[in-house]
Amino acid sequence: MMMRDWAVRAARVLVLPMVAGAAGQAHAGGFGLREQSSYYQGTAFAGTAAGGEGLASMFWNPAAISFSPGLSVEGNVTYIAPHASFDIYSATAPVTGASLGTTGVSDIVGNGVLPTTYISYAWEKWAVGFAVTSPYGLVTDAPCGFSGRYYGCYNRIFDMNVQASVAYKVNEWLTIGGGLNVNYIDAKLTNAQFAGFTPPLNNLYAEVNGDDLGIGFNLGALFTLAPGTTLGIGYRSYVDQNLSGTLNLSVANITTVNQVAVNAGLTLPDQVTASFRSQLTPQWTVLGTVEWTNWSTVQELVVTSRSIPVSTLDLKWNDGWFFSGGVEYQWDPKLALRAGIAYELTPVPDETRSPRLPDTNRLWLSGGFTYNFTPQFSFDFAYSHIFGENSPIALYASDPANALRGSLVGEVNDGYVDIISVGLRYKFGAPVTAALITK
Repeated sequence: MMMRDWAVRAARVLVLPMVAGAAGQAHAGGFGLREQSSYYQGTAFAGTAAGGEGLASMFWNPAAISFSPGLSVEGNVTYIAPHASFDIYSATAPVTGASLGTTGVSDIVGNGVLPTTYISYAWEKWAVGFAVTSPYGLVTDAPCGFSGRYYGCYNRIFDMNVQASVAYKVNEWLTIGGGLNVNYIDAKLTNAQFAGFTPPLNNLYAEVNGDDLGIGFNLGALFTLAPGTTLGIGYRSYVDQNLSGTLNLSVANITTVNQVAVNAGLTLPDQVTASFRSQLTPQWTVLGTVEWTNWSTVQELVVTSRSIPVSTLDLKWNDGWFFSGGVEYQWDPKLALRAGIAYELTPVPDETRSPRLPDTNRLWLSGGFTYNFTPQFSFDFAYSHIFGENSPIALYASDPANALRGSLVGEVNDGYVDIISVGLRYKFGAPVTAALITK
């Protein structure tokens, strides 16, 4: 217990420079964050597990750290500006069925900043890598006077992951890798709470806070199919998190009525990423990625106090899928240009989509470049625009989990995201150009 408390305090200190990293709507399906790399964002994350100049490939495939000989470091900062409107067609109060009006939210998600850091060192046969990332995150913010207030007001998920990996070059065509992930998650969920018909019970505000540390692992393999052509497959394991914290009930979020200790179990999903990278000519390279995320592990979120359920979110999520393709053009020895397109299937089904997480299917368009100031020092830039699909919200009190939330019918629309990312990479020691392993 003392070790866990020390680790949680240490994580809170480490995350202070990254405190904005969870802001904004999630952009990898569910509450996942895909924006781990400026380099790969330029191709809409095509080729992420197949290696290359970007050190962030180790996030998806630990075997890919072998692509950067010697000591290398990389830092990225990504600014995420999402937008989504929530129109309400009808909303009724729990138990009484009284109308709550049709007051929606013009923009339910906020902007945020996501930083990441990668370090690797590679010898002839062995390589080690270290990364600090934020694989998950979410902020949705609706005023607790809007018509859907019983289904969520302000909600935040902050996450930080520390990854340590090692890779081994088996032969000229195969490199394998693996490592550990230590994941810290902190969550806050709020909503209006029905507890009775007379003041103050008819005007309560519920706030749940909790955090936890969890451990997972990563595995990967990198195949050189032909000179200049690689195939990478990476696996990130699920992480069981048992969040512990408090449930606070207050009158209008001012005067506390009751506070109890609570717990909530959450399984963060495992993920498989398969990517290829093929250099067709000295100038042109094509890339692709298919990614599966096991979001079906998230079926419900049950908040308990002394092992007694006090709140249940019925989620029933499906698996998530991501498909992308991209190209890279080497303009000259200093400048490389990139572009990519991707499509992502949300794991959130229409029947359980809510104001807490109004996730929808999305189309990505991305572009970017790398400029090498010297053979050792490089600058990455990327811009992406995401088009979100309009999707319904249809939540009914007939679902036992919604009995004290009433009914809510509406639509998430006008969803889009603008993402700008910059990164710096530096190779220490002799200026050696990273190259694909060839037979």
